Amino acid sequence: MKLRISLRSVSKSLSTTSDAITRIPLTTASKELASFLRDGHSNITVLTGAGVSTDSAIPDYRGENGTYTLNPDYKPVFFQAFVASEEARHRYWARSFLGFPPIMTTQPNPTHYALAALQLPTTVQGPSLDPKNKGNQELSKSGYIKNFITQNVDGLHQKAGARNVIELHGTLHSVKCMTCGHEEDRSDFQQVLADLNPEWNDLLQSQSTSRLYTRMNADGDVELNTPEQQQYHQQHSSKDKVLDYRNFQYPTCSCCGTGHYKPSVVFFGENIPPATKESSSQAILESNGLLVIGTSLATFSAFRLVQLAKDTGIPIAMINLGQSRGDTLANLRYDENSSLLLKAVSEELGLGEIPGVIKRRKQVMNVVGS
Repeated sequence: MKLRISLRSVSKSLSTTSDAITRIPLTTASKELASFLRDGHSNITVLTGAGVSTDSAIPDYRGENGTYTLNPDYKPVFFQAFVASEEARHRYWARSFLGFPPIMTTQPNPTHYALAALQLPTTVQGPSLDPKNKGNQELSKSGYIKNFITQNVDGLHQKAGARNVIELHGTLHSVKCMTCGHEEDRSDFQQVLADLNPEWNDLLQSQSTSRLYTRMNADGDVELNTPEQQQYHQQHSSKDKVLDYRNFQYPTCSCCGTGHYKPSVVFFGENIPPATKESSSQAILESNGLLVIGTSLATFSAFRLVQLAKDTGIPIAMINLGQSRGDTLANLRYDENSSLLLKAVSEELGLGEIPGVIKRRKQVMNVVGS
């Protein structure tokens, strides 16, 4: 198979693992991808990963500035630990308390808006169906994208206006009791946490976001400073407070009174709900094409969907900066910023101006433990 790749730079590892690579300019790539979308006859499924939200200042996991790239020792909270360990729950909710406010205020970027625009119906000029009217009239045409499957938990696709979004790994915007199943809005739960932890809330409200914590992760929590980092900051600033996540308080369920809340996301080590797994597979099988954006496909839950499309003979196009596990499965492969490429594709298809801006975030915080 011959891979077509549009890029600014390609890693040597990607070049050596590909059978043949043809580097093409952005203008040619946009025409090629626009043709791919047209050929899908309004039935393209889009699979997205953390890379589509990096232009909204939410970091990815394995990109150039990803969580695992910058911190190879990063350890997420695993499902089994969250369920069994009170300390793990203290740690998670402390990190989440600091990381969720930016998620609430983060806005979609051009990638999200372009994909939403590609799903909207468009108007075209065509022959009138009225026998008394021999001229042309405006006809409504379905959009190019039918379904979205996203690994992201930030809700930015929906905020940009996308519909039919399957959240493969859940959502950060609600919490659920692990005992009785009672659900609450995450924004309301944030206020409960603030009331239980006034010192943490004071710190959250008083410090500017540029000095709040070490790093926000794609799953909406933050990396807290180690005790050694805390001691360093104490020596350089008398204003910094010492906070230990082990003292962070979280509530039991307001419905059953005994259960513990868990964010409505699929943790590392947790199974994807069967209904979600089935609906995502069905979306692939019923599509005329699969567009993969912003993911290395390192998790099997996403990789299996691309493999399913390949095994079924469904054409695959992929946009991802850097190497991907599914590179050899793609019919079209673009190593390009998705915002730039999709804005060019939207222009090629006559969809007009795509809103949204590209942002980056750098943040720091003094908290004991990580």
